Amino acid sequence: MRRKLIKDAKQYIWDDPYLFKKCADGILRRCISHEEGQKVLWQCHRSAYGGHFSGERISAKVLQSGVYWPTMFKDAKELVSRCDECQRSSNLTKRNEMPQQFILELELFNVRGIDFMGPFPTSYSNSYILVAMDYVSR
Repeated sequence: MRRKLIKDAKQYIWDDPYLFKKCADGILRRCISHEEGQKVLWQCHRSAYGGHFSGERISAKVLQSGVYWPTMFKDAKELVSRCDECQRSSNLTKRNEMPQQFILELELFNVRGIDFMGPFPTSYSNSYILVAMDYVSR
């Protein structure tokens, strides 16, 4: 128990008044309280730029913002499971469902993918987007 505590303490750095954790990717992230973490999760998930992504993606966005708390991954998964909008969109009927197959044309040094996505929250009376990706191969 004592060895584990000493080993875990090596991952943390105290720079008054903040505590930082050195994560596996070598980046220092500021440790925040659980309550602050819930606000950060809400911003990354429900705000206009959030996008209502899955728990893993929300956790990645939180890590990109430079903060950390021990139960971050579990809290993100719980937030997505409690989100009414996410739960409603996951139970689409076959009638309203759109195919999620993208078109991919393969030709050496000439690769493109096209995908039709949506529905999204309406913006300028548009709720669907057409995504075209131009890939480059070696």
